[in-house]
Formats: sequence, C-alpha cells, structure tokens
Amino acid sequence: MMPRPVDLRTLPELEARRFHDFLNAHRAEILPEDPPIPFEERLKAWRAPPAHEVSRHFALLEGERVLGLAEAEWRDDRPENRDIAWSNLVVAPEARRRGLGRVLAQALLEDVLPFGRSKLFLATHASIPSGEPFAHFLGAERGLEEHTNQLLLSERNVEYVQRALEKAPLERFELVWFDSDYPESELEALCQVFEIMNTAPRGDLVFNDFQVTPDQLRQEAENSHQNDRGWWLLLARDRQTGQYAGFTEVGWHQNRLTTVHQYGTGVHPDFRGHGLGGWLKAAMLERILQERPLVDRVRTGNADSNVPMLRINHSLGFKPFMARVEWQLNVKVALEGLRARAGVLG
Repeated sequence: MMPRPVDLRTLPELEARRFHDFLNAHRAEILPEDPPIPFEERLKAWRAPPAHEVSRHFALLEGERVLGLAEAEWRDDRPENRDIAWSNLVVAPEARRRGLGRVLAQALLEDVLPFGRSKLFLATHASIPSGEPFAHFLGAERGLEEHTNQLLLSERNVEYVQRALEKAPLERFELVWFDSDYPESELEALCQVFEIMNTAPRGDLVFNDFQVTPDQLRQEAENSHQNDRGWWLLLARDRQTGQYAGFTEVGWHQNRLTTVHQYGTGVHPDFRGHGLGGWLKAAMLERILQERPLVDRVRTGNADSNVPMLRINHSLGFKPFMARVEWQLNVKVALEGLRARAGVLG
C-alpha cells in the first residue's frame, strides 16, 4: 500500500467528504464530548486556505476508505524559521500497528526536505496512547509538556474575578478593545504586542523568535472573516506613554458558540508586577458573561512550566482538560532511520 499525495483544495466533493469523516473520527478520539465539524465548514477552509500557507498531504486508502493521513504545513512569509514545518499524522484506530504510520511518515519527510524544511514539530495527545511510542520510534525529541485548560463558566471563581477588577491599576493603565478587527492605524503597535508571546516558555523546543508583520495581521483577519470566526482583543495601555503593556485575545466559530478559545495572554516584561494578567483575563471573562450568553466554557493552552499564567488560570477556576506533548523531529535523521528499517523489512 503506497501513500498518495492529496491536494485538499481541489478534491472532488465526494472524496473530500471521506477525508472529512476520517478527520472527524480522529477529532472524536481527542474531544469526545465536542460536536463534529460540519462538512461545509471544513470544505470552505480547504478550498480557500490562508495566504502564504503551504501544505503537503499524503494519504493511505483501502478502496474508498481512508486509513491514514499525514500533513505538514508552514508559511512562506516567515523567514525567521525557514527550516520548520508543523506536522500531523493520523492512522485509523482499526488500522494501527500495521506499519502504516511508518510508510506515511517516510513519504511526508521525503516530500518536505526539498522545501528546506529540516525540522518538524508534532504533537501527541494523552487520549491516544499510541502517539508517544510512535514519536519515539521516529526519533523525535520531547520538547514541551502542556495542557489545554478549561473553565466551565458555572464553576468560575466569582470572588477572584471581582477582586482582580477592583484592584485594577486604573490610575496608570486603561483597557482598549478591538472586536474582530485590527485597525490599520494600530497594526505596527499590535505586531509588537503579539511578539510578547516570544517570552512564553518553550521547554526544549528550538526555534527563532517569531516576527509579526502588518500584512500577516491583515491576512489573519481576512481569513477569520471568510471562515466565520470572530474574536475580541483586549489590551492594557499605559496612559502616559500610550504603549500597550499587555493583551489577551479570545475567539470562537459561529458553528460552536458554546465554546470560546483564549488564544494568548501576555504582559510585556517591563510592565509585569502590576496585576495586568489577572485584570485582563477577568475583564474578558466578565464581557463574555454579559454579551455571549450561549458560552458555557473557555479553553486555553498552557505550557506546564508557565507557573505565573497557570496561577492566574487556576485562581479563575480553570482545570486541566487535555494533556499533550510537543515534539521536534530532525527530518534527515528520521529519514535515515526509516530508510534503514524499510531496507530490513523489505
């Protein structure tokens, strides 16, 4: 059984639905309580991917049944990390332990190397125990332990929220909201704000600080609008200098209005120690409660080593929801190992 390249942008609708069903089955393994992604939503995203996104896919099929899918993607407008791609490999539960993951991985690695992508990042989830042994099999190095943490709004710490709002340093800072829009006049400043996330823990993952450009923010906003995603960005601004000191951002999809995802929260190192992180998250939570009555939960990803942010999240009432590990893989080294095994097996 040989992997075949797949272009999700141009697949006939009937074939695209098979891959859609396969990915929804995988989603159910990781998020068994969540609703499936509607076909129309996923097809729209496949047909019109974000600008500058490059993706490569290989599939294993048995007749019309999808048994496995491997993918790698990167942006060609991020020169600071030209050697990196983000990857994912899924094999149907009933087809595991048949060597299909090895075959898919080799096809994908052979494909991305000529693009200069010599390092892959991949993730494994605790809900799929076979993922971690396979990462070891490929020779991947453990990079970062993390959790998705979830806050059920009915279980929020009301006292902590009120206290964070009451103690807000209003004499020095003010809050600024942008709703599903990045104003053109603020793009340069917002780029600097989002680059605060370069200070977040990375564990043993090795990559250069990412750079954010106005064009990237424009493209991300356009893609979100096209794919029915909304977001709120909340910033703390120094009243004297006008500098943005910190931010938090949440988003949602119109097909899943009960769940809000908190994408990132960060405070510039020069402004830490003023309680801005707790204030920003509490203010965002209050607005969600007031203006989005269908929401019953908020999810956010945190490195297990990010003690300051975890302290705030746990105080708000967030609890561990899903464990995962980020891995990094040297493409050349992994290929040498896979080719050697293929020679032995062949």
